[in-house]
Amino acid sequence: MPHRKRVLLKNKTWALALLDSATEVTIVRRDLLEHLEVKATDDFIQVEIADMHVSEPEMVYTVTLQLEGDIERTIHAIFWDRVVKIYDILLAEQDWPSDFVRTCPVGEEVIKPSFSPLVPGELAETYCIKWALAQASALYRNHVGWARDSPHNVIPIKGEPQPQQQYPIKHEARAPVREILTQLEYQGVIEPCVSPMNNPLFPVAKPDHSFRIVLDYRHLNGHTRTYAIQNSHSATLMNNIVRKKYKTTLDISNGFFCQNIAPESRDLTSFSDLGPQNKFCCLPQGYKNSPGLFTARVTTILHELDPEALSYVDNIYLMDDELLQHLRRVARIVVGFAKIGYKFNFKKSKIAFLSVIFLGYELSNEGKSLAPQFLEKCALLQPPNKIKKLQSLLGFLNFGRTYIPDYATRIKPLYELIRPDFSSKFWTIEHTHTLRELQADLLAAKRLHTWDNKTHLVIRVIAGAIGFTYVTFNEGETVPIGYKSHLYSAAEQRFAPTGKILTAVQMAVIKERPLAQGKRIIVVSPIPALEAVTKASVPNAKALHPRWIQWATSLTATDVDYIFDPKLQTQEFLQYEVEYPVPSDTLPIDQYQVVMYTDGSAQPAVGMKHQYSAACAVVSGHMEGEKFCPQHTYTQTLGDCTAQLADLKALLMALEHTDPTQFTLIVCDSYYCVQYFNEYLHYWCLNGFRDSKGNTIKHRLLWGKVADLKGTLPKVHVVHPLGH
Repeated sequence: MPHRKRVLLKNKTWALALLDSATEVTIVRRDLLEHLEVKATDDFIQVEIADMHVSEPEMVYTVTLQLEGDIERTIHAIFWDRVVKIYDILLAEQDWPSDFVRTCPVGEEVIKPSFSPLVPGELAETYCIKWALAQASALYRNHVGWARDSPHNVIPIKGEPQPQQQYPIKHEARAPVREILTQLEYQGVIEPCVSPMNNPLFPVAKPDHSFRIVLDYRHLNGHTRTYAIQNSHSATLMNNIVRKKYKTTLDISNGFFCQNIAPESRDLTSFSDLGPQNKFCCLPQGYKNSPGLFTARVTTILHELDPEALSYVDNIYLMDDELLQHLRRVARIVVGFAKIGYKFNFKKSKIAFLSVIFLGYELSNEGKSLAPQFLEKCALLQPPNKIKKLQSLLGFLNFGRTYIPDYATRIKPLYELIRPDFSSKFWTIEHTHTLRELQADLLAAKRLHTWDNKTHLVIRVIAGAIGFTYVTFNEGETVPIGYKSHLYSAAEQRFAPTGKILTAVQMAVIKERPLAQGKRIIVVSPIPALEAVTKASVPNAKALHPRWIQWATSLTATDVDYIFDPKLQTQEFLQYEVEYPVPSDTLPIDQYQVVMYTDGSAQPAVGMKHQYSAACAVVSGHMEGEKFCPQHTYTQTLGDCTAQLADLKALLMALEHTDPTQFTLIVCDSYYCVQYFNEYLHYWCLNGFRDSKGNTIKHRLLWGKVADLKGTLPKVHVVHPLGH
């Protein structure tokens, strides 16, 4: 039998101890850890507790005790987090059965984490396995941790919740439900009670013919305060995944059950299985605040342990290029969560793999693809005959929407079927064709790339009549990161095509700016000089002034560059936007009758501070094969002006000496002059030579003369020399 002794703690108070010399270790309540002198060892043992069927490896400590009437004594002990029944406590006032604790040798078969074959066993043992097996292995199928957090208080609003009637339970489910409840009671998740409140319980069959219990807390949720805690969005998390070689996914076991509910709130969670009543001692599944509270706690812990790790409810994802660093991060997270009281399910975890499944996607070094399980279900899709099946079908297809171009427009006919009285009679052959096309696209979907935060982000915008699609790329790559599509609102559908493209560009930049993570965004659109477009330059503009202000703000953002690509011009765009000039393709250089080279430069004036001496020149001639034959030279001294102004005056001089009847190529070494001549000048003329913010442009008078000459010279092409 255990012997009762008094133990002196560090805070000079006494605690009762029961020390059984027949056992190898003593179990100590973990909240007394800080009051004892302890030292960790390298050993672990399997502890079995009578009537609990629980076997879990625990780290063994050496504890120095000051016993009453005795000298200091050193014992081997393990510390447990929670009290299930009196059997959990050894430092207490109760008497104990003689067979309370029995130990078995270290090295018993246990569940180990799934390690990549590429991980050397020595490294894995050093950095992960010891602590992971000691602190976080969930060997018993319903075993839970016990987080030392402040208990949650369920605060009723809108009056007191009323008891709800229990649903009938099928006979074949009663025994499994009773077994589950017995296990949860042993583990301290629930406890018997007599409460005026009741919430319906119903069992749900699993594919393996076992059951899980589900509580209907809809009434309770409607009468309790909502905490505005934002859960992580899976799409946002996928945007934050960048290319790294080694990947790890960790699954927190029974996370909700790790967090306490305040004793005064537990009666509100009461339920019955047509037998004794029980209530939850921790966050139950189905309670509306459980996901938010749990997610917030996990996020807080990760922020302290590893801010770069990603989490979605009970799933944690890590990525690294260096193996040793990756294993250290994994170990730090596993140990950190274990110390707080959370446990990991290593059956569902993958450590240091090159390819893992996370949030339904298969992530590898080549990119991300739809998980095999998703594709298997996709191949079995059938037309729905009930509204719930229709909603389930749409939700399933939405998961793969980033793999399908123009998804929003194509799925629209199926969304129009959503109505309370939906049945198979509303489903037509056209809807079946739409479903089969989307199904085929998903099954044939190619792997997408993940965001490479070392490059710029490229967005290609394609606008249609009722919606638009934009495709994101890593700069310099042809494999997209994803396809995003949206439908225009009723007001936006009345916009001119340019207004629709501006709407698409604005939304694309806003949506993808978090993905860019401070890198530059390059927008490729079917409008030349997009940032110079104003309301005055758009015919039949339907957008109101506030909308134009939003567009102008987006177009003038300093982190966005715009590139014109005529290949993105849809038929609708070409039909209604012909008044916007598309730069003509240049002729082969030997087909021009006249070729001119322009240049302007400025140097600091000798002896004059902040003043320059500038000049410009034009050389005119023709080509004989690949040889340029100069014929005329024009020069002008400009005095004090900048090199940019000198280049502009050189361009103006060339235009003034151009014959409108001859095909003329002007080669200007100023990219500023060439870009503005070919792309911006048309809009400036329509806009009174003001930019999108209403400010007068630089060198307005000179650009006005250039514009007048350009209108009389249809055979002039202005280009910039490559590599200059």
